[in-house]
Amino acid sequence: MDRITVDVEIDGTTHQFTLLLTELNKRTESYGALLGGDRTGLEAQVTVLEPGQDKGNTFFLSRLVGEGDWVIDAKFGPNSFPHWSHGFGARYTKLRGLLPEFGDVLDDAARERKLAAAIGRDVPLELAG
Repeated sequence: MDRITVDVEIDGTTHQFTLLLTELNKRTESYGALLGGDRTGLEAQVTVLEPGQDKGNTFFLSRLVGEGDWVIDAKFGPNSFPHWSHGFGARYTKLRGLLPEFGDVLDDAARERKLAAAIGRDVPLELAG
């Protein structure tokens, strides 16, 4: 598990968050045409801790080939209560994103792990060979 500190400016004030990155992998899922067909990309599991917290919200994220941003597939509260949960790469529901600074952390981790040939803010994902 990677523990990463991230500074985010919100309304002129800097807030410091801790991200616990517990999973980052390539993934392919086969779905029927009704659910959008096959999905290939990256999946991540991240817990976000605010200052002083030892438990936070856990997010399951995906970024499909050709997409320029990470999308939240599922969110679970600190007590494991599901706020919502959709399958990997679900794009037929309301899309929810995360703070760009958190996406930067995931992009950096994907590059370091040699999972992506191209990735970044608004850069369409290309998986590494």
